[in-house]
Amino acid sequence: MGAMIDTNEKAYFISDIGLRDVGATINGTPAFLLKNEPAAENYVKLGIEPEKSKWLVCPHLSDPHHVFNYYMSSGLIIIVMGKCFCETCLDMIIMNDDLNDFLGSSVPMTDQLFQKNIINPLIDSNYHFTRQAGYISEDEQTPKTWVTCSHFSTKSGLLDVYAGGGQIFIFEGYFTCQDCFDMIPTYSLVDVLYEGKSMTDEHFQEQVIEPLYTINYESLKALGHFECTLS
Repeated sequence: MGAMIDTNEKAYFISDIGLRDVGATINGTPAFLLKNEPAAENYVKLGIEPEKSKWLVCPHLSDPHHVFNYYMSSGLIIIVMGKCFCETCLDMIIMNDDLNDFLGSSVPMTDQLFQKNIINPLIDSNYHFTRQAGYISEDEQTPKTWVTCSHFSTKSGLLDVYAGGGQIFIFEGYFTCQDCFDMIPTYSLVDVLYEGKSMTDEHFQEQVIEPLYTINYESLKALGHFECTLS
């Protein structure tokens, strides 16, 4: 694939968390979203302005420094339908089978804030992580430090997964759907991501993150997220 990451090795965190049974599929909405996705008026009750806030971020990732440190520690980040949370919050959502606690503690963000507070420190942290792990050398100017799974190697693939309620898993330079994520403990990363795409930070921003903003907006709009406003 040409990626600078050693894809023959299993990710560091895999042995600790094992397989996830979150309920997401490529063509279906995760169970906890299907049952508990709040209507727009409920966001209003929480003081969230749906027309401005396109992302809800868990408190553990609401500060850029927390994002940097969490990811440097091989932290797992999950994105699904305008929501971004860490592994601890994922466990809470699964255990409670609803989003109430997450919504009550989450931080609303616009696309601009999400880029500044989540994506920028994530990209920075990923670069430092891959260099610290020895996947890239000190003198490489534009290394390919990101690898997407095959479902996210094209914008149309990203649209199909995300608009269908599929989750995005981000960890150690990998940007994968749940189907590929679930196979990692069983197969080597090179087998799972062979048909994916490796890319630089710039290409990752242009080919994945920028389209994700549009796809997220259209997905939330289809759910009626922007139909209510604060009075």
